[in-house]
Amino acid sequence: MKTTSLWHPLELTRIRPGGWIREFLQRQRDGLTGHLEAAGYPFNTEGWCHDHLKLGDRGGSGWWPYEQVAYWVDGMIRCGILLDDEFLKSKARRQIDHVLAHPDRDGYLGPDAMKSLQGDYGSERWPHAVFFRAIMADYEDRPRASTLRALTRHYLSNTAPHSANRNVCNLEAMAWLHERTGNTRIRDLAETWFQEFQQREHKDGATMANMRKAHRIGDHGPRHMELFKMGAILHRITGKRSYLEASIKGYRKLKRDHVLIDGVPSSTEHLRGVYSNAGHETCVISDYLWSLGHLLASTGDAAIADDMERICFNALPGAVLPDFTALQYFSGPNQVIAGPQTNHHPHGIGCAHISYRPNPATECCPGNVHRAMPAYAGRMWMEDGQGGLVAALYGESTCVIGKGRETLTVQQTTSYPFDDRIVFHFTARKPRLLSFTFRIPGWCRRATITLNGKPVRRTLRAGRFVTLRREYRDGDRIELHVPMTLRMEKGPEHSVGFSLGPLVMALPIEEKRTIVPDTRSTRQFPAWTIEPVSPWNYGVRKSAVRSSRIERTQGFSYPFDPEGSPVRMDLEATRIPGWRLIRKKKLVLRHGDKVRIHEGNIVFMPPMPEGTTRSKASQRRGETVTLAPYGATRLRITWFPLLTSPAR
Repeated sequence: MKTTSLWHPLELTRIRPGGWIREFLQRQRDGLTGHLEAAGYPFNTEGWCHDHLKLGDRGGSGWWPYEQVAYWVDGMIRCGILLDDEFLKSKARRQIDHVLAHPDRDGYLGPDAMKSLQGDYGSERWPHAVFFRAIMADYEDRPRASTLRALTRHYLSNTAPHSANRNVCNLEAMAWLHERTGNTRIRDLAETWFQEFQQREHKDGATMANMRKAHRIGDHGPRHMELFKMGAILHRITGKRSYLEASIKGYRKLKRDHVLIDGVPSSTEHLRGVYSNAGHETCVISDYLWSLGHLLASTGDAAIADDMERICFNALPGAVLPDFTALQYFSGPNQVIAGPQTNHHPHGIGCAHISYRPNPATECCPGNVHRAMPAYAGRMWMEDGQGGLVAALYGESTCVIGKGRETLTVQQTTSYPFDDRIVFHFTARKPRLLSFTFRIPGWCRRATITLNGKPVRRTLRAGRFVTLRREYRDGDRIELHVPMTLRMEKGPEHSVGFSLGPLVMALPIEEKRTIVPDTRSTRQFPAWTIEPVSPWNYGVRKSAVRSSRIERTQGFSYPFDPEGSPVRMDLEATRIPGWRLIRKKKLVLRHGDKVRIHEGNIVFMPPMPEGTTRSKASQRRGETVTLAPYGATRLRITWFPLLTSPAR
């Protein structure tokens, strides 16, 4: 079915990640992605094979546990397909196959508990939008007409409206169906529900009208990450430019008002804006990355690809342990302690939300984290809609297009972003005329290209895609060089951060780790308290970049192991003695008329120090500290207070 989408991601089966990206996915498989039952309920249940899961402490039955399990199944099947791993695929397919094999007479797919469930926003079908992504991914590995028929019948049965809250995200599956079947009833129904959403949820920040407005929004973060992309999806099947333009404006507002230095919007349940100890949910990492993938395919905007790389190379590995056995509910650029009573964010203040655990607070993040890296890997390679190939995102990988004698294999060989050279090797049974498109990152000002060892003479603009159309032959080789320069980036509250190409650099803090009792953990997947044992309270001067030094290691193993980071940065910094952790024995929390007393060893990450404290520090001598890539740190300082006075 011809659509208006500019690009189309290749099927997962035609992409094989390599290098550190493959190892990240393998660590997912061996860690929580393959064994999330260690995180307790609802992951230790039959999930979508069970018609009436309980809500645990919440009582009753409903949509909530199905949402969390659906996240996991989607991440698990995508990871399994990308790795061609039968363990992950078969584990995910137990639930996928059960749902497809047990439709109701009217065509409804899914647990009975959700069929007629009514919530605050009407019928609850949001978990279906999540679970059906897993079915769509599985279809790429097992393309069966029966799958298309079953999903089509489910939606055309019209057993519930899909116009309220995140229920409208089912339009993603409906658009996917229309692209593959050409069914205009599906397309028209999707557009009807999208228009109803505009009226019914007129106060939501993700309506077309509100995304066009200049005002800052404070919506629920994960919900907004899912909703703002819907216009781009509807544009793909309707051709209506106004839909896409609304999503683009929503994306630009997020960048303007909420995106932190690691690429992710500030969102601790709700969008919070940019401030020095801001953070974000792990759900938001996955959801924002997923939605940006849709916008990238619909716009071909290189800036979106740059944003996706920054998220995947920094925020994602920075929110999980390197062995993928624990994650955070909330993570952020400045976090120097991660324990059971260290959450300084407004939601759940004084709780364990920042700690690294299999299940750190709420079950959506343990379910959703598995989707992030597969979302990136699955958008690395795209087709341009006219028979051409696009290397949209960078990383070691191989893709295959065509069949038989027309087969063309392109291998992307690189250690990017820990190296600045990307080589594309072409393998073909016979010459093939092809438009091959790749990106000059927005941060790169001196990119060069060689074709079979000879320089390509053409203007290369930062933040643009470039296309080389020619007859590609077996053994052809394109080398892209994207030199990375150190940049000082302005932060909140008179602070600065540092980036090197797509990498954000942070001060790693030496750790003391202690296993803590937690019913949602196991011996193999423990819950941790991580405390700082090295100084962290440093500020820097404007001259820091001029005196810095970058060191690179060749032949590294896994780049996010703290001891194995292949990039280091020596920087002159100055201790600020008055900038210290906030310690409390008791919190009095008020919510409306309700008062809750929270007691214990409560320790908070402080905001930036005041001007007088900085002035005193400015008179002290500096020392050399070593920064590492953000993703190789668990405790870190990324935004440094700016000291303007010279040292004596």
